[in-house]
Formats: sequence, C-alpha cells, structure tokens
Amino acid sequence: MNIYEKILAIMQDVQYLAKDDHVQFGSTNYKALSEEKVTSIMREELIKNKLVVFPIAQDANRTGNITHVDTKYRLVNVENPDEFIEIVSCGDGADSQDKGSGKAMTYAFKYMWLRVFAIPTGEDPDKVPSAELDEKAKKEAEKKAHEKSKNASNFKHKPLVCSKCGAPITAMKLRSGKELTAQDVADIYGVCYECLKKEKEAAKSK
Repeated sequence: MNIYEKILAIMQDVQYLAKDDHVQFGSTNYKALSEEKVTSIMREELIKNKLVVFPIAQDANRTGNITHVDTKYRLVNVENPDEFIEIVSCGDGADSQDKGSGKAMTYAFKYMWLRVFAIPTGEDPDKVPSAELDEKAKKEAEKKAHEKSKNASNFKHKPLVCSKCGAPITAMKLRSGKELTAQDVADIYGVCYECLKKEKEAAKSK
C-alpha cells in the first residue's frame, strides 16, 4: 500500500477516541483525552501499517510562563522509504519553571495525530474557559507577591541582635566619620558595638 492508503486504513481502524482524563480546578470541570492514550493507540497503528513518524524541524519561543512550539513531522512509509509526507503542528505549554517546552511538544504531538487522521474526540478546545485559567494565574501571582511583601516586611522589622551576646545591634559611627545603620552593622559585622570592640582589643593583645 502507498502512504495514503495506509493513512486511510488507520482512519478506518481508529474512528473515535473517548476521553479518559479529568481536569478540575475552581469552577472548571471537564473531561479530556490524554496524550498517553492517543500515542499508545497510534503507535500500534503505525507498527501494524509499517509507518514511522519523527520531528524534522522545530521553532520555539517563550512569553512569560507560556512556551510555544511549531514542529514539523515526517511520516514515512517503511515499505517505500522515499515516500513520505510532512506534517506541521503547534502547541503551547504553561509552566513557570523549565517544563514549558516539554508540555508544548506533548500538546503538538497529540494534536498532530488527531488532525492528520481526522479522529473525533468530542473535545473542543475553544469551549475550555480560558478566562478562568487567566483568573487563576492572576490570583496565584497576587498571592506570591503578597507573601513576598510580607516576608520582606517581617525581615525589615525583625530586631537586629548580636550573634554573640544577643544584645540589640545599633547604628555606629566609624573613625573615618562614616555612619553605619544598624542593618549595615549587622550585615558587615554581625555583632553589636561592644562585642566588636572586644574582638578588636583581643586582636591587639595577640
């Protein structure tokens, strides 16, 4: 069979993929089709029909926490390696750390199968309430900003104490005339004026 006949054979075998995953947060609650299910089923079909697929080009960019990838795949007829088609797909992955690219690539790979083989799933991405996703991200950002501000405030008002005697660290004036705040003294010396004075006297006596 040529590559198009093999694609048709797969379309006849895989006529529908039921959702097997569940996504829930806030008022958002919907079923979804997992990448694992799509890939495992399509892998069996590729092996049976002697086809292979692999990425040959990819572009990626990141804006904030969203990574976008555009990937080009090549579907090759193993029985006639000179016969192939190229497929383009894209995906977005939301992640604040380093997993955005992987998520975007997974999304692109999953939807490549669904679109090329015209597999219905009952899933309509346009109906997923993205407004709630934005609201959740906004609330998480506000929460982190509040916690950061709170921690900074606690640090600012935390009494500075000597690491040796436990007495409060106060501002001091150096012989050069430079004035140090209590925070400066704590950062530079970590001890109060009296303990600093004792350290200097001990060093002189050696």
